[in-house]
Amino acid sequence: MRKEHPLGFYSFVFVFSLAIFSIGNLIERDQSVFLLLAYVSAFAAYLFLQKEKESFRFLFGLGVFVRLSLFFSLPSLSDDVFRFIWDGTLLNNGIHPFDNLPGFYLDKDIPGISQGLYNKLNSPNYFTIYPPINQFIFWLGATIGNGSWLISTNIMRVILLAAEIGAFWLMVQLLKKYNRSSNLAFWYFLNPLVILEFVGNIHFEGLVIFFLLAGLYWFDNSRKLLSGSAFGLAIGTKLLPFIYMPFLFIYGLRNKKWMVSIIAGFIAILTLLPMVNQSFIEGMQNSLNLYFQKFEFNASFYYVAREIGYWIYGYNKIAQIGPLLSVLAIVSILGISVVAVIKKWSVPKAFLFILFCYLLFATTIHPWYTVPLIAFGILSGYYFPIVWSFIIFITYLGYSSEGFHLPLSWVVIEYLVVAIALILELKEKTLLINKK
Repeated sequence: MRKEHPLGFYSFVFVFSLAIFSIGNLIERDQSVFLLLAYVSAFAAYLFLQKEKESFRFLFGLGVFVRLSLFFSLPSLSDDVFRFIWDGTLLNNGIHPFDNLPGFYLDKDIPGISQGLYNKLNSPNYFTIYPPINQFIFWLGATIGNGSWLISTNIMRVILLAAEIGAFWLMVQLLKKYNRSSNLAFWYFLNPLVILEFVGNIHFEGLVIFFLLAGLYWFDNSRKLLSGSAFGLAIGTKLLPFIYMPFLFIYGLRNKKWMVSIIAGFIAILTLLPMVNQSFIEGMQNSLNLYFQKFEFNASFYYVAREIGYWIYGYNKIAQIGPLLSVLAIVSILGISVVAVIKKWSVPKAFLFILFCYLLFATTIHPWYTVPLIAFGILSGYYFPIVWSFIIFITYLGYSSEGFHLPLSWVVIEYLVVAIALILELKEKTLLINKK
């Protein structure tokens, strides 16, 4: 029997849909007041909709519908897609995207490469950093788009939409396996940040999450080859998932699944082979060095270390601080991996805190970097990533017509809120354990 919803329910559905549509199609990222009002409205409606436990199909349809509503415009909050189109256009013309910096091609009369597209690039003076799986998607978008930026973007959106639907299905299956309500998957699927960053702004963490969840699903079912292949594809899409491999290997030694991490590494290497040459190696190395030694955005520990560096030396010591924090991150990740195995954490919980640790030591944390935490948090019973998905949106309020400036006080507030949410949640779980 079809459930009858009160008028208030449909009011929240309308607010949610309109807010997401407005952010994706009507509001520019430098219109801070309107952007904040729309996001807060979407998030409030999102929280209300979680109470609808009997509307599984409706909520799933709503999640798909609002994503489709973002297909009408180019991304509003991020300009990364223009680099994707640039790389894809080079590939479509038989040019390796790692060979030269973008400016080299401006006077080469290459179809699809124009001054207009170049002007849209946010890092024209840096080599690309995207692995072959991404590059294939860029090529597909540029080839089918044939000069239309919106069509190229929407081809990528179709792939990300399919990945998100697949991730939702996998999350439902995993929640059932963990004896938890499948409706909890809507905390991920309807999250405004998830919707806006993946299908909206074309960030491929959405595809990474799909591969990671597939790896988890097969890992739990002892399908070692399929699990390792999925994890390997995740690494091949974004190199970051490599941080989970030490845990999977150590965990696998105890549970006779150590081959999963080996297979993952092998598959990851295979995905890189189609583009590997001297230019790829040098370009990737150059880009990674810049990432750790030049780029800084919305960081936590790094900002503290930077301020200490200013106080002692009088200038930004990022060239030294970035690599040092990377070493500390590696040591911490290895430590968490060992603790997770000893304490018999679930794999999603281990993934959650491994990634959280990495982000704490990173010099750059864009909003979409935090989204995998939401998926792992839901699967392991932690909800502080949802709090972060709300408060991190303030980083978009730093954009103006003059450029970008994010007051340090906003960053402090962001991390204080996240820290309080985490501490309260850990305290609550500790009390529950002690009661047992």
